Amino acid sequence: MSSITTILFDFDGTLADTLPICIHAIGEAFRNHDGVDLTAAEVVAMFGPTEADIIRLNLRNRAAAEEGVELFYKLYREEHDLRVKPNADMIRLLDLLHARGYRMGIVTGKGRATLDISLERLGMQRYFGVTVSGDEMTRPKPDPEGVLTAMNALGSTTEETIFIGDSEADMRAGKGAGVFTVGAHWLEHVQTHRFETEPDLYVTNMDSLLAFLDKIG
Repeated sequence: MSSITTILFDFDGTLADTLPICIHAIGEAFRNHDGVDLTAAEVVAMFGPTEADIIRLNLRNRAAAEEGVELFYKLYREEHDLRVKPNADMIRLLDLLHARGYRMGIVTGKGRATLDISLERLGMQRYFGVTVSGDEMTRPKPDPEGVLTAMNALGSTTEETIFIGDSEADMRAGKGAGVFTVGAHWLEHVQTHRFETEPDLYVTNMDSLLAFLDKIG
């Protein structure tokens, strides 16, 4: 394959172990305003839209939708540092990729507000030349729109780009954009435990990604 210059990442479950706080804060909105206790799997099954839109689209108590969204944001801000721990291995990986000169970006279904909170709290902002959030996409993953938008912003071609994610939607988005896909299950909590769409490369640790990049030069 061509030399890789550009690495795009999903966020939740790929760059940061943020799925627990997303599931908790969304779940609390439903518990408080619909009186239901959703399982983690039931919350994850609604993923695709931004977290706020998940609540707006699925809360049965429509009149309380915006209150549910406000509760979600409140919990995400207040409990982030309790539920999301910095990952030294991930920072080392990003440091190394940045030092090697890769252009890097994020393509996530996450809303802009929560993405910015997590990037700031985890000290990750400086690594990425572009971040495309769910708010900025017309069509969420598995549509390739976000991947193509990030590539365009970075001036990258399909041949020189890889997209790394933990979910089936990520693999389908990457394939739809025509880029090399990497299925990464290197964090504790991931969205998709088994891919239906086979990634071009599957890794369970960060060293495997680095070994692949070294191999292709």
